[in-house]
Amino acid sequence: MTAHRRLLPVLAAAALLLAAANDAAACACCTHRGQRNVGMQDFDSGKRAQVEEMVFQPAAELYVGEADYETVEGIAAAEGNYTLAVTRDAAALTFAFRGTAGAGGSLTLALPGRVSVFEVDTRDAPDSGMGPPLYKEWKLTGTVKGTGDFAAASAAGQRLTLILHGSGNSCTSSIDFAHWTLVMEGPKANYTLLGDLRQPEQ
Repeated sequence: MTAHRRLLPVLAAAALLLAAANDAAACACCTHRGQRNVGMQDFDSGKRAQVEEMVFQPAAELYVGEADYETVEGIAAAEGNYTLAVTRDAAALTFAFRGTAGAGGSLTLALPGRVSVFEVDTRDAPDSGMGPPLYKEWKLTGTVKGTGDFAAASAAGQRLTLILHGSGNSCTSSIDFAHWTLVMEGPKANYTLLGDLRQPEQ
């Protein structure tokens, strides 16, 4: 048998091992019918890096449902739509809102040490070949400081929750998230703001 012929089985075995390794890596991200991952997790460096990559679209909407803007508790001269700018540092996220008339203010969320994770097969979407997509929410709740029209957020007992919404497989990253919601709760201010995320720069 020539050296070339002896080498062929070795190459074939190596190819099979490589294919098996690729399949195993892919299936690490596979999902399954009825899959649920729900609970509190550390807001560690990996999750912080994912949030840092998220890009907030420059628009925000105040949710009121069937109510009137005048009934919103905790926003002076509340408006339905705002221009949004988001800045961040190691300890906080700041959401700066400007209304159509030029007034506005900001909300600064102190980043917590824990994040609420909700990643669930809703059984409404078909299997994509690697399992059904999971609906996802990350919820970050912390103390808050407000300025301008949002100054009431600084009152004692106020809490702000940032909810990041999306979908994807079992390997969660920043590109899975497409929308955000801010929920203000407390004795002096209660309202909900919402908007969209765009895909981070590659």
